[in-house]
Amino acid sequence: MLFNSFNAQVKINWKLDLSRKNAIITLNNESNKNIVIPIDTLSLQPYYSDNYHISEIDWIDQYPFFGLTINIYDNPDKKNIETQLHSHIDLSEFDNIKAKNDSIKKEFNTRIKKWRMNNNVQQINANINYYIMNNLLFLKAKEKITFSVPLNLENITNRENGPLQGFYVLNNEKKNIGYLSIYINKNIYIKYLTDSQRETLRKYKLFVGKIVSNKIEIKQ
Repeated sequence: MLFNSFNAQVKINWKLDLSRKNAIITLNNESNKNIVIPIDTLSLQPYYSDNYHISEIDWIDQYPFFGLTINIYDNPDKKNIETQLHSHIDLSEFDNIKAKNDSIKKEFNTRIKKWRMNNNVQQINANINYYIMNNLLFLKAKEKITFSVPLNLENITNRENGPLQGFYVLNNEKKNIGYLSIYINKNIYIKYLTDSQRETLRKYKLFVGKIVSNKIEIKQ
């Protein structure tokens, strides 16, 4: 099992599309090695002090733990603007929301049960194992991958409902600077992947380390 820190050789570049509602993200492997890295390409995640702290206790299904973090600052010290959380729930929609969540959870649990049996994964780690293995990006040497992710500062993770609909409130009288980042700890490969899964990845170096993108101006 080979881990490699390619911090300086894997680049993230991003920009906003003309509508400013989508982030166009390019991941560039400038190294001479084939690399695999877990990145959720369906959504971003807001900044928290413990981003990428992966554990069974903290795990929340459907949360993009390996989504790129959008960091925003508006001060000379480059201190991140704090993420806020939606606390309001429309009680008139509570039953509909609960029914939808229950349906999604039931379908997801069925999928995880099959995944656990087919991949010989411990039940306690099955959800995390499934998430990691289904969000791996494979980059051959010198390869670039470009993808688009919705950018909604009022709901960073693009969740329809739930406790972690993080959002930012920006002061447009200030210059708000945003960048993307991700940090991968080697323990996720050791703790949450099986020996056979790691064997299937043997032709690729498992990325560990931190990547920080270019910076652009953000307006709300």
